[in-house]
Amino acid sequence: MRHTFTIFNWEMGKIIGNWRKTLAVFLLPAVLLLAAINVFPILMNYLSTGHLQAHPITVVGAPESFEEYVDGNQNASRYAITWLSEEEYQDLYDEEGDEGLHESMKKGQIYIFFNADRKELSGWARMDFDKAVENYYSRLAAGEDPKDIKIRVLVMTEEGSYTSYIQGEQFILDLGKGYSSYLLDNLGKAYLDAGGGERWETDAFNPFQFVMKNRTNANTGAARTIPCMLILLMYYCIYSLSGETLASARDSGFLTKVYLTPISKQALLVGKALSVILVGVVSAAATYTLMFFSSWLNHNNSAYSMLPFGLFLTGSQLLVCAITLITTAMFMTMLCFGIVFKLRRMEDVVMNLQVPLVLLIFEFFGMMFRPSQTLFAEYLFPMHNSAMLIRDVFLGRASIGACFVTNAINLLLAALLFWRCLEERDGMSHISQEK
Repeated sequence: MRHTFTIFNWEMGKIIGNWRKTLAVFLLPAVLLLAAINVFPILMNYLSTGHLQAHPITVVGAPESFEEYVDGNQNASRYAITWLSEEEYQDLYDEEGDEGLHESMKKGQIYIFFNADRKELSGWARMDFDKAVENYYSRLAAGEDPKDIKIRVLVMTEEGSYTSYIQGEQFILDLGKGYSSYLLDNLGKAYLDAGGGERWETDAFNPFQFVMKNRTNANTGAARTIPCMLILLMYYCIYSLSGETLASARDSGFLTKVYLTPISKQALLVGKALSVILVGVVSAAATYTLMFFSSWLNHNNSAYSMLPFGLFLTGSQLLVCAITLITTAMFMTMLCFGIVFKLRRMEDVVMNLQVPLVLLIFEFFGMMFRPSQTLFAEYLFPMHNSAMLIRDVFLGRASIGACFVTNAINLLLAALLFWRCLEERDGMSHISQEK
């Protein structure tokens, strides 16, 4: 046990004592991947619409209230707005036809229409939008039921086009929901004075409600990226350290010299493994912390965002993730050690250590667009099972059975690989040695 902690302290001292190495292991990969994730929404918007930031929208027949609302709303700066009257829109439609309008919507263009109708004996008759809203609230204040008035803001997108759909959802999030409250505050004063409406802002008095309101959408969005990112970066950290602490030390002959001392092979392996596991888990925790703060700083909350605003895991969810990351780090470490002990040439070691990394990169991109639920058989495949379990945690679908199976498999395989490393007699050097 004393020799084990000696090796552990020595390895940790080498890592922490070199600040450049510490930065490269703990933060640099996570920061680079975080930057890529935040650039992704901008890139997607440019590829789909031809605009880096401003989303093109066409507003048809806008009432005076909407124009004033847009002028005073900072979110409006994200949109390149084309204002058309109903007559101008009709001329555009006559010129381009259905095909031209559908083509523009496929590229991300959306159209906003304002309609207000009142039911009369002869049928539905058009009304001025602002007057209809004011009349609607006045009748509510008088205790009447204004069911004969229909007021609508229509967001027209291209059916079957994900780009068009997501732009419409983003507009509703940025401007649509706030416009409803604006109308109540400015045109529904009679209704408010009569005691109607929601005069109290729940979020201002109950921070817990604010967190719970945003976490569902945020956790669902983060489930596409964070689970695989944690596993990917943790393996990168572990494979890099394993190559340095074990493969490079053996290649230089230093490992053989250590093995000739009174330190046993088991103590040597356990000490080195503990240091690698600890650094791998801490690097994963640092990655999650970066993702967490990135989410809560994401006030723009683009519809393409990989980290929506409001990411939040409960204590029990964090505990499941922590246990899973620890058992996964144990398996990854022993897998890397097993590869090092099985192969002799440094080139072969590096190439084989990189194979799981490449597979995890493919899985990371595949996870972004995966809509389906996890099949139970997927919990049987190491590393993949950990990513899927953490994904289920973010989605609120993790089961006790999945947690048990995933972590049991990680621990079992780690134990088997550790035993194989102990049995590998020629793993300490290029020359067969026994002790």
